[in-house]
Amino acid sequence: MFGYSKFKISAICGVLLLGIFFCIPNFLSADTYNRLSPKMREWFHPVTLGLDLQGGSYLLMEVDTKSLVKEKLESLADVIRPALRESKIYTKGGLTVTDGVLEVRLLKPSEVADAREIVRKQEKGLDIDVDGETLKIKYSDKALAEMTEQAVDQSVEIVRKRVDEMGTKEPQIQKQGVDRISIQLPGVQDPSEIKAIMGKTAKMTFHLVDEETSPQAAQMGKLSPDSMLMMGEDSGYIVLKRAVVVGGEQLAGAKVSYAESGEPAVSFEFKSVGAKKFGKATTENVGRRLAIVLDGKVISAPEIKSPITGGNGQITGNFTVQSANDLALLLRSGALPAPLMVVEERVVGPGLGEDSIKAGTTACLIGLAAVFVFMLIVYGWMGIVADLTLAANGVLLLAALSILGSTLTLPGLAGIALTVGMAVDANILILERMKEEMMHGITVPAEVLKRGFQGSFSAILDGQLTTLFAALFLFWFGSGAVRGFGVTLGLGLATSLFAAIFVNKIILMAWMAVKKPTKINL
Repeated sequence: MFGYSKFKISAICGVLLLGIFFCIPNFLSADTYNRLSPKMREWFHPVTLGLDLQGGSYLLMEVDTKSLVKEKLESLADVIRPALRESKIYTKGGLTVTDGVLEVRLLKPSEVADAREIVRKQEKGLDIDVDGETLKIKYSDKALAEMTEQAVDQSVEIVRKRVDEMGTKEPQIQKQGVDRISIQLPGVQDPSEIKAIMGKTAKMTFHLVDEETSPQAAQMGKLSPDSMLMMGEDSGYIVLKRAVVVGGEQLAGAKVSYAESGEPAVSFEFKSVGAKKFGKATTENVGRRLAIVLDGKVISAPEIKSPITGGNGQITGNFTVQSANDLALLLRSGALPAPLMVVEERVVGPGLGEDSIKAGTTACLIGLAAVFVFMLIVYGWMGIVADLTLAANGVLLLAALSILGSTLTLPGLAGIALTVGMAVDANILILERMKEEMMHGITVPAEVLKRGFQGSFSAILDGQLTTLFAALFLFWFGSGAVRGFGVTLGLGLATSLFAAIFVNKIILMAWMAVKKPTKINL
């Protein structure tokens, strides 16, 4: 009738069986599913429910661009200071950063032009204004935009690493707007621990302690340009050399360990380049103290008793097991380019999520029931065939969502409900085309079925493709809930087209082979 080979029939039936198989996890209880092997659960999993369906926490965090710019300008000052000194250009009052502007006040106004040229060579994207003997340096708007974009992109990846390491299942982390990051944590009802971890920049550096300058002298202004005063252990102060011996970006790993005294500690390991720098610094400075600085505070400043050339070290202090774990996690995931501030926080209760599921499921079931009854009343037996096709479409859609690991949200449920109504369109077009053929005198069942499918195919394809394009645009240009709606709508259209064209034909072929009807009643 349709010219289907045994191979084609087997392939269509195989797709249906696979669809049924991958639907199974969605109907298993949590206990039953958890009994499956971990390897199997990696690919055999149910559809993931979004925040609005299973409850959880939503955080909207903003990258502190002011701190980012300040840090960049302070780093620039550390580069400019020795460059001016090499050219024997001296400053009055040092280099200061205020409100996104680095001010360099020169001792001799006649050296402004030379100093400006030296500054310009240090970094691109700088706007340099002259006010008497003072250079006012800031980043251009273009440089600021690029810096912010890069910082946000980097922050997204680091946040993802931190959240993943904390064991949160199926988090959704994405960039929102220019300088914000949205974090959805399904199933997490108390995000306080995650907020604490996200709020830490975790920028670690190693500096030699300035043994020649006391904290008291530094507080009185007697501080070398090569040194800096920093908060130390036990809320005291300590003077460090500005030069970074090795930065935290050279860390290869970190884990919880225990000191010789039995107290919790954090062991770390450097990459090859960092290991060489660390080994050289400890070899040349035996007997001096090496400070470990985390987020602008000295957490440890032990004495270098012997060269450390293996690339390994240990951070000790007043750690608990939990705080040591948190620090190790932060160091493994890397430092944020700038602090993150929570600007919005929402907690969705699991009860509200269950209500959403019930409401969405009820809507889908009512829609299905209405479609089933309508098709049965209007088209009789052929309507039942269309209903079976619709059921097959539902199975294939659920299987596709499970295989792809898609996160189903409330708008996604709306997309499924809409798909239920649209999926039957193709069947109606086929059945109405059969009616037209019978009105034109075609009565042989096999010929009626064949012409019905052939005559309606172009209309079915046009209708499905136009909606599919809309779904693709929603996916490409949308975000969050809009994107979820586009995913379910697009997948629903694809599965409904497969079901209407191929599954429908297989059912009708089976019916013709068993019943051998002499006419079709429509």
